[in-house]
Amino acid sequence: MAPRKHVTLKLQDKLEVIKLINKGTSYSAISRQFGIGVSTISDIKKNKEKLEKFVSETENGPGKRKTLKQPENPNVESAFFMWFIQQRRLHVPVSGEMLCEKARSFHRQFSKNNHAFNACKGWLDNFKKRHGIRRLKISGEKLSSKEDSIKPFQEEFEQLVIQKKFKAEQIYNADESGLFWRMLPDHTLVSSTEKAAPGRKIMKERVTFMPCANATGNHKLRLLVVGKAHKPRAFKSVTLSVYYRGQKNAWVTRDLFLDWFNTEFVPSVRRHLSSINFPMEAVLLLDNCPGHPSVEELRSEDGKILAMFLPPNTTSRIQPMDQNVIQNIKLNYRKTLLTFLLTNILADEENGNDLVVALKKINLKDVVFNLANCWLSVSSHLIKMSWKNLSPHLVAVNETTEVQEGSIIFTPLLVKLTPNTVISEDEIQQWASGGCDEEIQHQKILTDDEIIQAVTKEDIEKEEDEEFLLPSKVSASEATKALTTAIEWAEQNVESCEEVMLLRRLRDKAFNHQIGASNLT
Repeated sequence: MAPRKHVTLKLQDKLEVIKLINKGTSYSAISRQFGIGVSTISDIKKNKEKLEKFVSETENGPGKRKTLKQPENPNVESAFFMWFIQQRRLHVPVSGEMLCEKARSFHRQFSKNNHAFNACKGWLDNFKKRHGIRRLKISGEKLSSKEDSIKPFQEEFEQLVIQKKFKAEQIYNADESGLFWRMLPDHTLVSSTEKAAPGRKIMKERVTFMPCANATGNHKLRLLVVGKAHKPRAFKSVTLSVYYRGQKNAWVTRDLFLDWFNTEFVPSVRRHLSSINFPMEAVLLLDNCPGHPSVEELRSEDGKILAMFLPPNTTSRIQPMDQNVIQNIKLNYRKTLLTFLLTNILADEENGNDLVVALKKINLKDVVFNLANCWLSVSSHLIKMSWKNLSPHLVAVNETTEVQEGSIIFTPLLVKLTPNTVISEDEIQQWASGGCDEEIQHQKILTDDEIIQAVTKEDIEKEEDEEFLLPSKVSASEATKALTTAIEWAEQNVESCEEVMLLRRLRDKAFNHQIGASNLT
């Protein structure tokens, strides 16, 4: 029989072993499931309290750890990690160099002999593994948004909806975004032998596209696409599925946007409302970028289709098209681009499977058709969900309390409540508007000295608790081994036979207990 391969269980697996033991699963079944010996299972059971206590006190749970090994300076690490968590709750960007320097600072304050502490790269890597710290790219503009102006706008907008008796079918949003349509990803997979991944000159051919849809997602207008050429040669004898315009910088200007509003948006909205027998009234929500005309200009001839601007620096929080819709279009386009390149590189043996040659085969016609397909693939459910941040609660139009299909304007935020939970509407609005970051405002920001005091106090409390801990129960097998050793010592050093016989009787009694326990198992 081949020897059993040595297996070192993770803490998560050890906790699972403890659960199986508590359920009454036999040691042999656990041994087969995890590939470990029966003695290992006994050791895990013996250290049950230590394991559970260690995991409960760890910030990220068991993670991928396999041992209960503590850091060399637990107080320094506790204070340092507390500082790190506090900085991230304040959304302060933290780098590896900052972590090392702060660790040295805490070590100097804790260390009495003030011996050197390098905080080298190896220590930093181990610290990040112990606490599950990872590297993320900072994205979005959420932290720059002006929270104070969101709630007044929500109230103003809801008043307009009630006054005009708008339904979800009559509320639209549009937003522009740039796309470098030949740009490749800046990350790649490499083999273990590659030390670097050299790149190419970035191709910066650019277009601007603008999706527009209503709050139900049932009416998606043609994409507005702006390129640098007014009449690209690739468009010759082609019927476009987008609303294309040319501008020397591929930007959406005031004149261009006003032309889109009058010749594309207003007629398309009227056709849609007429098809579902709705009043010929609608509102278009926009951000206040310089490329947009004024509210007075963005109004139909009869004044029934109008525009409304969102407050400055709030689009990242409440503008619907910014809530994953535009990102979804770009991701789908990037996937289509890479699939096209892969197909052409594999098929183009004449040019040596050249990536640059394959990229140059893509023209503006391919771009607009791919963008149109990506926009059509965006589901109405995703568009509906993109409106949820604009209002924190359900809004029923026509000033009725009865919620019917078609009368709900916004999707509610998902709040898990117990049956006995009672929360007022004002509390719901305040919570939803502030978000989870609201909790930070009610927490005290600790200084370094206060962090050190808190860690020191916790350390003293742990020592006091350990003094009053009851001794762990000694097993029969441990007693048998200890008494056998004691008998050997007594036979060599003690002349009294009675004392040796007493030790033997105790050893036999412990051995009988051990046999009885094994038979029960």
